[in-house]
Amino acid sequence: MRQHNTFKINTKTHGLPFILMLTCLILSSCADNPLQPVSSEEEQRIKSELNDRSFRQFDPSKDADKRKAVILDFFNGVSLWAQYAEGPYALDEWEILSDDYRIEKAGSEYRIYFEALRSQQILPTPCDNCIETTGISISIQNLFDSEKIRFRLNINNDNFPRPFPIFESWTKFNEDEYFD
Repeated sequence: MRQHNTFKINTKTHGLPFILMLTCLILSSCADNPLQPVSSEEEQRIKSELNDRSFRQFDPSKDADKRKAVILDFFNGVSLWAQYAEGPYALDEWEILSDDYRIEKAGSEYRIYFEALRSQQILPTPCDNCIETTGISISIQNLFDSEKIRFRLNINNDNFPRPFPIFESWTKFNEDEYFD
């Protein structure tokens, strides 16, 4: 009788290494891909795709009494314009600008980092370079598909003025059309 019970215990423990290995494989496949710099050729292709484009989004909507707005412009570099408004009045408005940006990629995500950025606050009190700009980047998903392109604002800084935090998950931004 004892041999029979020993056999059951051994059978159960032989499957344990397989289960552990399978669990490790599943967990490692779910891990985030690390961001890597893109090649100079890919950087040019990405910048060419974004050049002269502008995207905007409102939360909760453009016509809401209390609303947050963000515009991402890719004219002569990149800019992130943000505003918080109540009714017809803007209470906070500011912009971060950069003549150039660097790009990293992880899977289908492209991440844009401002290079030599500068900031300006328009409201409530105008000032230049008075906004703490460390820890901000813009993520883009489905970059080459205008119908599916999504943005996410990555902010690792608790000192950003209103309207932040906003659009911290993948969000569809409407593209503006500009004509010469």
